[in-house]
Amino acid sequence: MEAGGKGVLKMVEQREVKVRVKRFDTEKGNWWAEYKLVVDWYTPMTEVLRRIKVEIDPTLSYRAACHMGVCGSCSMKINGKPRLACKTRAIELLNQTGDEEIVVEPMDYFPTVKDLVVDMSDFCSRMFKVKPRLHPAREVMEGKAEHRLKPEDQRTLWKFGQCIWCGLCVSACPAIEDQDFLGPAAQAKGFRFLADPRDTLTEERAKLLIDSAWRCTYCYQCFEVCPRDIEPVEAVKKTRAMSSLYKGRSEVVRVGVRHSEAVAESIASTGKIMEALVYTKGYGASQAVKDMIFLLASGRGKYLLVKETSVKNIEEVKKIVGGAT
Repeated sequence: MEAGGKGVLKMVEQREVKVRVKRFDTEKGNWWAEYKLVVDWYTPMTEVLRRIKVEIDPTLSYRAACHMGVCGSCSMKINGKPRLACKTRAIELLNQTGDEEIVVEPMDYFPTVKDLVVDMSDFCSRMFKVKPRLHPAREVMEGKAEHRLKPEDQRTLWKFGQCIWCGLCVSACPAIEDQDFLGPAAQAKGFRFLADPRDTLTEERAKLLIDSAWRCTYCYQCFEVCPRDIEPVEAVKKTRAMSSLYKGRSEVVRVGVRHSEAVAESIASTGKIMEALVYTKGYGASQAVKDMIFLLASGRGKYLLVKETSVKNIEEVKKIVGGAT
């Protein structure tokens, strides 16, 4: 029963749901299994999986611990989207799709161990690369001094320290297959310490994080699936903004900085992104010529003939971007 307005009680909605689970073991490989059970409005997907395991099929394997969206262990792909099972209600999914079926799979980009259980080793390795703890000055460790954090610094760091290592952002990230890209979770965690004025590994962290940040594709999928609203892509942006402060840039960083500067110059001078000019400045004339030849050979040379013109009232655009003197 559920309490309604003015003390009126109404029956809790109950519906039968079919759950299709992508199963896996090392001997049989992948296969699909279907289960039917009745759920109500308050039934989360962790409870659905628990009931399947206890009442229907004890061979089903999955992870779940706190059931409160804190531990991050029940990460999986539900109806095609990386989610925490404990924060996902079954009937809410049915209402979203208008269907009576829920599809559950292990997360993408993670090797499957068994059924919905995935190997988190590579994820943890990338997280540990950023040394996810504060390294204070020796004087502080010896008790001869203390670090104090200003409220404005705390506000910057707080959000990026909320990561629960669930891996959902990595499961949604198309750039994660690049082994030189740390991944959205590690970028956010690394920035939390890179931006901390009490930390002493600034140069070391910057070298690692800035190179990795320029490998992000800015697809914003990490932001869409994060259960803690951390916005790893914001950490990537803030890290990229530090590129000019550090020496020894990698080629990826140099290209990224040139491309970013070219975009800013193009908008300031024409009001739009002039693709040809931006690409040439970002990647160099020789690479631009190679790609031009490729376009011609592939029959897409017509795109090279598109004539770009500046927007009207360009002076107003210059005022906005600070291009006016």
